[in-house]
Amino acid sequence: MTNHPVEEILHPRAIAVVGASNSSGRGTGFLSPLVELGYKGQIYPVNPKYKEVMGIKAYASVKDIPGVVDYVISSVPASQVLGMIADSAEKGVKAIHLFTARFSETGRQDAIELEQEILKQAKKAGIRLIGPNCLGLYYPGEGISFSSGMPGESGSIGLISQSGSAIHEIVALAAQRGLRFSKAISYGNAIDFNESDYLEYFAQDPETDVVLMYIEGVRDGMRFYDT
Repeated sequence: MTNHPVEEILHPRAIAVVGASNSSGRGTGFLSPLVELGYKGQIYPVNPKYKEVMGIKAYASVKDIPGVVDYVISSVPASQVLGMIADSAEKGVKAIHLFTARFSETGRQDAIELEQEILKQAKKAGIRLIGPNCLGLYYPGEGISFSSGMPGESGSIGLISQSGSAIHEIVALAAQRGLRFSKAISYGNAIDFNESDYLEYFAQDPETDVVLMYIEGVRDGMRFYDT
Protein backbone atom coordinates (compact mmCIF):
# COMPACT_ATOMS: atom_id res chain seq x y z
CA MET A 1 0.00 0.00 0.00
CA THR A 2 1.00 3.62 -0.52
CA ASN A 3 0.27 6.90 1.24
CA HIS A 4 -1.15 8.44 -1.93
CA PRO A 5 -4.67 9.96 -1.70
CA VAL A 6 -5.91 7.58 -4.41
CA GLU A 7 -5.02 4.63 -2.15
CA GLU A 8 -7.48 5.88 0.46
CA ILE A 9 -10.50 5.24 -1.77
CA LEU A 10 -9.50 1.78 -3.02
CA HIS A 11 -10.37 -0.32 0.03
CA PRO A 12 -13.99 0.48 0.92
CA ARG A 13 -15.65 -1.40 3.76
CA ALA A 14 -19.03 -0.99 2.08
CA ILE A 15 -20.30 0.17 -1.32
CA ALA A 16 -23.67 1.76 -2.09
CA VAL A 17 -24.98 1.63 -5.67
CA VAL A 18 -27.33 4.58 -6.07
CA GLY A 19 -29.85 4.09 -8.85
CA ALA A 20 -29.66 0.30 -8.70
CA SER A 21 -32.74 -1.44 -10.06
CA ASN A 22 -34.03 -4.82 -11.16
CA SER A 23 -34.24 -3.72 -14.79
CA SER A 24 -31.61 -4.80 -17.28
CA GLY A 25 -28.67 -2.57 -18.22
CA ARG A 26 -26.89 -0.26 -15.79
CA GLY A 27 -29.63 -0.76 -13.19
CA THR A 28 -27.94 -4.00 -12.20
CA GLY A 29 -24.74 -3.33 -14.14
CA PHE A 30 -22.71 -2.06 -11.19
CA LEU A 31 -24.31 -4.38 -8.66
CA SER A 32 -23.82 -7.68 -10.51
CA PRO A 33 -20.01 -7.38 -10.87
CA LEU A 34 -19.54 -6.78 -7.14
CA VAL A 35 -21.44 -9.97 -6.40
CA GLU A 36 -19.74 -11.87 -9.23
CA LEU A 37 -16.18 -10.93 -8.21
CA GLY A 38 -16.87 -11.71 -4.56
CA TYR A 39 -16.56 -8.25 -3.02
CA LYS A 40 -16.23 -8.99 0.69
CA GLY A 41 -17.66 -5.75 2.07
CA GLN A 42 -21.29 -4.83 2.44
CA ILE A 43 -23.25 -3.99 -0.74
CA TYR A 44 -26.19 -1.61 -0.50
CA PRO A 45 -28.55 -0.98 -3.44
CA VAL A 46 -30.16 2.47 -3.18
CA ASN A 47 -33.46 3.20 -4.91
CA PRO A 48 -36.70 4.42 -3.28
CA LYS A 49 -38.73 2.38 -5.79
CA TYR A 50 -37.46 -1.01 -4.59
CA LYS A 51 -37.41 -3.03 -1.39
CA GLU A 52 -34.85 -5.42 -2.88
CA VAL A 53 -32.53 -5.40 -5.89
CA MET A 54 -31.09 -8.74 -7.01
CA GLY A 55 -32.29 -10.18 -3.72
CA ILE A 56 -30.33 -7.61 -1.67
CA LYS A 57 -32.20 -5.26 0.66
CA ALA A 58 -32.50 -1.80 -0.91
CA TYR A 59 -32.67 1.61 0.78
CA ALA A 60 -34.41 4.83 -0.19
CA SER A 61 -31.26 6.95 0.17
CA VAL A 62 -27.63 6.68 1.22
CA LYS A 63 -28.37 8.26 4.58
CA ASP A 64 -30.95 5.53 5.32
CA ILE A 65 -28.32 2.78 5.21
CA PRO A 66 -27.70 1.50 8.77
CA GLY A 67 -24.01 0.63 8.40
CA VAL A 68 -20.84 2.40 7.33
CA VAL A 69 -20.58 3.41 3.66
CA ASP A 70 -17.17 4.39 2.27
CA TYR A 71 -17.80 4.34 -1.47
CA VAL A 72 -20.81 5.28 -3.58
CA ILE A 73 -21.46 4.46 -7.23
CA SER A 74 -23.85 6.95 -8.82
CA SER A 75 -26.01 5.93 -11.77
CA VAL A 76 -28.77 8.49 -11.18
CA PRO A 77 -29.57 11.41 -13.53
CA ALA A 78 -27.37 14.51 -13.30
CA SER A 79 -30.20 16.48 -11.70
CA GLN A 80 -30.15 14.17 -8.66
CA VAL A 81 -26.41 14.21 -7.98
CA LEU A 82 -26.28 17.22 -5.64
CA GLY A 83 -28.92 15.66 -3.40
CA MET A 84 -27.01 12.39 -3.39
CA ILE A 85 -23.82 14.20 -2.40
CA ALA A 86 -25.65 15.87 0.50
CA ASP A 87 -26.89 12.46 1.68
CA SER A 88 -23.41 10.98 1.24
CA ALA A 89 -21.85 13.82 3.24
CA GLU A 90 -24.29 13.17 6.08
CA LYS A 91 -23.34 9.48 5.95
CA GLY A 92 -19.58 10.11 6.02
CA VAL A 93 -18.86 8.70 2.56
CA LYS A 94 -15.21 8.97 1.46
CA ALA A 95 -15.52 8.67 -2.32
CA ILE A 96 -18.13 8.77 -5.07
CA HIS A 97 -17.76 7.26 -8.52
CA LEU A 98 -19.97 9.28 -10.87
CA PHE A 99 -21.07 7.08 -13.75
CA THR A 100 -23.65 9.82 -14.20
CA ALA A 101 -23.00 11.82 -17.37
CA ARG A 102 -24.31 14.88 -19.28
CA PHE A 103 -22.07 17.43 -17.60
CA SER A 104 -19.25 19.50 -19.16
CA GLU A 105 -18.80 16.99 -21.99
CA THR A 106 -22.09 18.32 -23.45
CA GLY A 107 -20.67 21.82 -23.80
CA ARG A 108 -23.82 23.31 -22.24
CA GLN A 109 -23.22 26.13 -19.77
CA ASP A 110 -25.82 24.89 -17.29
CA ALA A 111 -24.21 21.42 -17.30
CA ILE A 112 -20.75 22.93 -16.82
CA GLU A 113 -21.99 25.00 -13.87
CA LEU A 114 -23.68 21.96 -12.32
CA GLU A 115 -20.45 19.99 -12.59
CA GLN A 116 -18.55 22.81 -10.87
CA GLU A 117 -21.12 22.95 -8.07
CA ILE A 118 -20.86 19.17 -7.59
CA LEU A 119 -17.10 19.49 -7.13
CA LYS A 120 -17.57 22.41 -4.73
CA GLN A 121 -20.03 20.48 -2.55
CA ALA A 122 -17.93 17.31 -2.61
CA LYS A 123 -14.82 19.23 -1.51
CA LYS A 124 -16.81 20.91 1.25
CA ALA A 125 -17.81 17.46 2.52
CA GLY A 126 -14.33 15.93 2.13
CA ILE A 127 -15.57 13.50 -0.52
CA ARG A 128 -13.25 12.51 -3.39
CA LEU A 129 -14.72 12.02 -6.86
CA ILE A 130 -14.00 9.65 -9.74
CA GLY A 131 -15.48 11.07 -12.93
CA PRO A 132 -18.11 12.07 -13.80
CA ASN A 133 -19.03 10.32 -17.04
CA CYS A 134 -16.91 7.22 -16.48
CA LEU A 135 -16.99 3.51 -15.62
CA GLY A 136 -14.87 3.91 -12.51
CA LEU A 137 -12.83 1.23 -10.79
CA TYR A 138 -11.80 -2.33 -11.61
CA TYR A 139 -9.77 -3.79 -8.76
CA PRO A 140 -9.92 -7.61 -8.82
CA GLY A 141 -7.91 -7.86 -5.60
CA GLU A 142 -10.79 -6.16 -3.77
CA GLY A 143 -13.57 -7.77 -5.80
CA ILE A 144 -14.55 -4.45 -7.39
CA SER A 145 -15.52 -4.18 -11.05
CA PHE A 146 -17.61 -2.01 -13.37
CA SER A 147 -18.76 -4.88 -15.59
CA SER A 148 -19.66 -8.55 -15.42
CA GLY A 149 -17.36 -11.09 -17.01
CA MET A 150 -14.13 -9.38 -15.96
CA PRO A 151 -11.25 -11.61 -14.76
CA GLY A 152 -11.16 -12.21 -11.02
CA GLU A 153 -7.39 -12.75 -11.02
CA SER A 154 -4.99 -9.87 -10.42
CA GLY A 155 -1.93 -9.04 -12.51
CA SER A 156 0.77 -6.39 -12.48
CA ILE A 157 -0.54 -3.97 -15.14
CA GLY A 158 -2.10 -0.68 -14.10
CA LEU A 159 -4.56 0.86 -16.57
CA ILE A 160 -5.68 4.49 -16.73
CA SER A 161 -8.36 5.36 -19.29
CA GLN A 162 -10.41 8.47 -19.83
CA SER A 163 -12.79 6.48 -22.01
CA GLY A 164 -15.19 3.95 -20.54
CA SER A 165 -15.64 1.97 -23.75
CA ALA A 166 -11.88 1.81 -24.30
CA ILE A 167 -11.10 0.52 -20.81
CA HIS A 168 -13.68 -2.23 -21.15
CA GLU A 169 -12.27 -3.37 -24.50
CA ILE A 170 -8.65 -3.18 -23.33
CA VAL A 171 -9.30 -5.36 -20.27
CA ALA A 172 -11.33 -7.86 -22.31
CA LEU A 173 -8.78 -8.14 -25.13
CA ALA A 174 -5.88 -8.38 -22.68
CA ALA A 175 -7.67 -11.19 -20.85
CA GLN A 176 -7.83 -13.19 -24.09
CA ARG A 177 -4.03 -12.99 -24.19
CA GLY A 178 -3.57 -14.02 -20.58
CA LEU A 179 -2.78 -10.52 -19.33
CA ARG A 180 -4.16 -9.37 -15.99
CA PHE A 181 -4.44 -6.01 -14.25
CA SER A 182 -3.64 -4.86 -10.74
CA LYS A 183 -6.19 -2.06 -11.10
CA ALA A 184 -7.88 -0.23 -13.95
CA ILE A 185 -9.48 3.19 -13.59
CA SER A 186 -11.84 4.97 -16.00
CA TYR A 187 -11.96 8.62 -14.96
CA GLY A 188 -14.03 10.54 -17.54
CA ASN A 189 -14.27 14.30 -16.99
CA ALA A 190 -11.73 14.22 -14.13
CA ILE A 191 -13.10 17.09 -12.07
CA ASP A 192 -11.25 15.83 -8.98
CA PHE A 193 -8.67 13.06 -9.43
CA ASN A 194 -7.12 13.28 -12.90
CA GLU A 195 -4.63 11.42 -15.09
CA SER A 196 -1.61 12.84 -13.24
CA ASP A 197 -2.99 11.71 -9.88
CA TYR A 198 -3.55 8.18 -11.14
CA LEU A 199 -0.17 7.96 -12.86
CA GLU A 200 1.54 9.25 -9.71
CA TYR A 201 -0.32 6.63 -7.68
CA PHE A 202 0.56 3.73 -9.98
CA ALA A 203 4.22 4.76 -9.93
CA GLN A 204 4.18 4.13 -6.17
CA ASP A 205 1.92 1.07 -6.17
CA PRO A 206 3.77 -2.15 -5.22
CA GLU A 207 1.08 -4.19 -7.02
CA THR A 208 1.84 -2.51 -10.36
CA ASP A 209 4.93 -3.05 -12.56
CA VAL A 210 3.82 -1.31 -15.76
CA VAL A 211 1.21 1.34 -16.57
CA LEU A 212 -0.95 1.51 -19.70
CA MET A 213 -2.77 4.77 -20.47
CA TYR A 214 -5.54 5.83 -22.85
CA ILE A 215 -5.86 9.60 -22.48
CA GLU A 216 -7.99 11.97 -24.57
CA GLY A 217 -6.78 15.21 -22.97
CA VAL A 218 -4.43 16.33 -20.20
CA ARG A 219 -5.59 18.89 -17.63
CA ASP A 220 -2.12 19.95 -16.48
CA GLY A 221 0.51 19.18 -19.11
CA MET A 222 3.54 20.21 -17.07
CA ARG A 223 2.48 18.18 -14.03
CA PHE A 224 1.76 15.16 -16.22
CA TYR A 225 5.19 15.50 -17.86
CA ASP A 226 6.91 15.79 -14.48
CA THR A 227 5.02 12.77 -13.14
